[in-house]
Amino acid sequence: MNSRLTRLAGAALAVTVSLALTACGGDDSVEPAASAAASGPFEYKDALGKDIKLDKAPTTVVAQSSVAAALWDAGFQVKGAYGELKPDAAGKLSYQAGSLDLSKVTVIGSTYGEFDTEKYALLNPQLLVDYTFDNKALWYVPAAQSEKILSLAPGLAVPGNYKTTDEAIATFVDLAGKLGADTAAATAAKTEYDSALKAVGESAKTSGLKVAIMSPGTDSLYVADPVQLPEGNTLKNQGLDVISPTNPKNEVFAQFSWEKAVEFKDADVILVDARTYDAAKADLAKVPTWANLPAVKAGQVYPWYAAAPYSYQSYAKIYTELAGELKSAKKLS
Repeated sequence: MNSRLTRLAGAALAVTVSLALTACGGDDSVEPAASAAASGPFEYKDALGKDIKLDKAPTTVVAQSSVAAALWDAGFQVKGAYGELKPDAAGKLSYQAGSLDLSKVTVIGSTYGEFDTEKYALLNPQLLVDYTFDNKALWYVPAAQSEKILSLAPGLAVPGNYKTTDEAIATFVDLAGKLGADTAAATAAKTEYDSALKAVGESAKTSGLKVAIMSPGTDSLYVADPVQLPEGNTLKNQGLDVISPTNPKNEVFAQFSWEKAVEFKDADVILVDARTYDAAKADLAKVPTWANLPAVKAGQVYPWYAAAPYSYQSYAKIYTELAGELKSAKKLS
């Protein structure tokens, strides 16, 4: 395979597989009025089984970018963030950063593996929040620095995997509330979220489309098992026919050689990793088994927003976009 595609897709795939997937994002959420200031103690049992107890709800919270953006939409304004926070050539942040306003947030790191411990310490942090996907460590906290980082403030792990997007979003609204946020805006946004899901269901019912969620790798094609993804289960619950790999092994991805990509010729629509697809699109077009998939030939390849913030605002936008794509797509088989 083309070496440029190898670099682009390979780097992303390493993150994609370890992250066990997440989905899409938006950028027009309501900004929190200010950092929350709840009275009384803060208690939270995290995804690593730790009981985190503080005398007062923390106001100086630092979080991984997707986590920070989810809390932001839920009404809690973090003081610092790290993760995918590097603007593109136009100065725009990745969808993974949601509605974060970096003029009001100290950036501790702007890509995977980058964490400025000194800058973090100067914030006098009271709490750090990140995902865990292996139930052992915080996802974006570099292992080599973790001991120092976690000596400065407690680390709170939120689960990386959920049954549905409803469950995932509820986790962050609940955490924001415990941190003292007014979550009214998040609750109000649920109406738009529910409407967007309804629109997906209506499109699924009338179209009969078969959909596959994929991530092209270096020498392999990775196809997601929808029952292992919160968005996969949510879309299936709305009646969308999301294809499962043959004989799934209770893993997020099934790995296929490019020669076996033809097994997915029945997919009318492909949702593909939004983090890398635009950059890799030209190179993927040179892979015959990809280029000849009916969905690719028909131009029915749409973004799958892996690692987007879990918020009603974010997913309302994602599902609205998807409903429109499904409405315009044609049955190919």
